[in-house]
Amino acid sequence: MKKLFSILIFVVFSSVSFAEEIPSKWKWEKVYNSIVLVSGENIVEKIEPLPFPELDNGPDKRPHPDKVVPSPNTLIPRLIPYGMGTGFFINKIHIVTNYHVIKEFNKLTVFTFNHPYPITDVTVIGFDEEIDIAVLQINEKGLLNEFLEFADKTPMIGDDVYAIGHGMSQIWSLTKGILSYDYRTNPISSFVHYLQTDAVINSGNSGGPLLNNNKKIIGVNTLIMSPDKYYVGYGYVIPTPLVKRVVEQILATGKHVKPSIGIIMGITEDRELYDKLRADGVDHFLEIREVVEGSPAERFGLLADDIIVSIDDSDIQVMPQVIEFLWTRNPGDQVTFKVYRNGEYKLINVVLTTAETPDIVTSYGKK
Repeated sequence: MKKLFSILIFVVFSSVSFAEEIPSKWKWEKVYNSIVLVSGENIVEKIEPLPFPELDNGPDKRPHPDKVVPSPNTLIPRLIPYGMGTGFFINKIHIVTNYHVIKEFNKLTVFTFNHPYPITDVTVIGFDEEIDIAVLQINEKGLLNEFLEFADKTPMIGDDVYAIGHGMSQIWSLTKGILSYDYRTNPISSFVHYLQTDAVINSGNSGGPLLNNNKKIIGVNTLIMSPDKYYVGYGYVIPTPLVKRVVEQILATGKHVKPSIGIIMGITEDRELYDKLRADGVDHFLEIREVVEGSPAERFGLLADDIIVSIDDSDIQVMPQVIEFLWTRNPGDQVTFKVYRNGEYKLINVVLTTAETPDIVTSYGKK
C-alpha cells in the first residue's frame, strides 16, 4: 500500500504526460485537455529563531535539541503548507478556479493534462472571495490545451451532469450524477446561491467544472455537505451565470463589483394578507420586510410590506429570482419594480448602487 501511495504522489508531481495513455479518438478528450491541477505552496524566505533564548546548560536543554536554531538572517526557503485543487481553461491562457484553492498560497503551479512539464509562470488576474472565484493567467507559450464553454441554457432538476477534477488526489477523475436541486442558500452572502448535485465531489474537486451532456459548464464545484468532510451525496456548485459575471468583470477590470438594492425579503407570513392577495387575484407573495436605511430602495420609494410583482417585466415569485436578476445588472443601472401596495399596483424606478465589499488581504495583496 505504501508503494502504491508513493506512485500516486509521484504521478501528481512528476512531468509525466497523461495523454500518452489515452486513445487518440476519445469523446472526453477536449474536456480533459481543458482541465488543470492547481497546486499551491507557501514559500517562506525568512525563518525566525525558535521562540526561546540561548541557554547556558547546553543544547540538550532546548525543546528540540536535535534541531539547529537558524540565524534570524538566514534565508532558507521552505514550503508551508501545501494544497491542491482543480481549474479549467476558458480560453487559451485563462483559467477559472475557486478562490479558496489559491487563497493561502504565494506560489502556484499548474499541471495540464497533455503538457509534460509543470507550469510555474502563473499570474492571478483577480478574485472575489465572497463568490469564491479566481481567474489565473498562464504565461507559458506553446501549450496544446483546449478550453470549455459556458452553457447558455438553464439546467433543470434531474438533468445528467458530470464533474471532473482531482478529488481525494485521484487526478483527472470524472464522475456522473444528476442535478438534484437548483437552489441552495449561502448562509453568509445573499448574493450567492448554489446548484446541488449528487455527482461525486471531494476535497481536490474544488474549482472544477460541472458539465451538462453537451460538455458545457453549468457551474463550478465548490462545497460538499458532509459531517466528516468526505462525499455523502451532496455537492454545491456556483451557477454559470454568476461565475460568468465574475469572470468577465475580472478579465475586464481585475475585480468584481456587485449591485445593491437595500431590501430584506421573505414570503409573507401574514395569513390575512395572503388571503387578501389571493382574493384580489394577486399571485405574488414575496414581501419586502425591511428597507435598509440610506439604500437605493429607501431613496427611490420602496417600502416595507410592498409585495414584489416584477422587476423590469421579469415575473418574481421567490427570492432567488431577485438575486438571479441582479446577476444580470450592475451598479448605476436603473431597474423598474412593480409592487402591490395597499390594493394598488405601483411602478417604482430604482437606480442600483455598489454593494459594500470588505477589504481582503492575501498573499496576492489587498483586493
